[in-house]
Amino acid sequence: MRFHRLNKKASLEMSIKTIVVIVLAMTLLGLGLGFVRNMFGNINRLSEGTFNQIEDQLQKALTDGNQKLAFSQSKMSVERGKSTFLGWGIRNEGSAKLNYWVEFKPIKCPTACPTPNEINNGWFTFKYASNGVPQYSVDAASQKVERVDLNIPKTGGVDTGLYLIEMSVYDGQGTANKYDSIDLFITVT
Repeated sequence: MRFHRLNKKASLEMSIKTIVVIVLAMTLLGLGLGFVRNMFGNINRLSEGTFNQIEDQLQKALTDGNQKLAFSQSKMSVERGKSTFLGWGIRNEGSAKLNYWVEFKPIKCPTACPTPNEINNGWFTFKYASNGVPQYSVDAASQKVERVDLNIPKTGGVDTGLYLIEMSVYDGQGTANKYDSIDLFITVT
């Protein structure tokens, strides 16, 4: 009988220890998840704040100038393997909605230029349609700002030096109706 009583006491102690361990584990898990959520929230607020500044800058450039297309930075320096937030603004001077698509094309490079596919799908992050189908629109007699991220690949034959990239905006489907274009000077370090 005494042996049976010790087993009950030991199993009760074991149950209490198990419950304590589970409570501690759940508490630590909750704290960890809260920390991670807070960190990602801060990152989102920073990126939104940066894009809001870009948007204000582009809205002002389109309003003050007589240009139909503006880019947040026409000259920039980016390290291989790094990325940066950018944006373009477009003003529709027409009386109808403008449906358009965008393409970045390498013009001059330090050595062999990347292909348009590598530029549009690897370097720049935006809604790209290689078939020329409009992906963006702006209402008549208004202007709009769109975000684009530039990420220079660390590998894949990207040499350091100055790259001249043309950003072209095409009205409608295909490349026949170029709405406007702008040159970007990207120094890869």
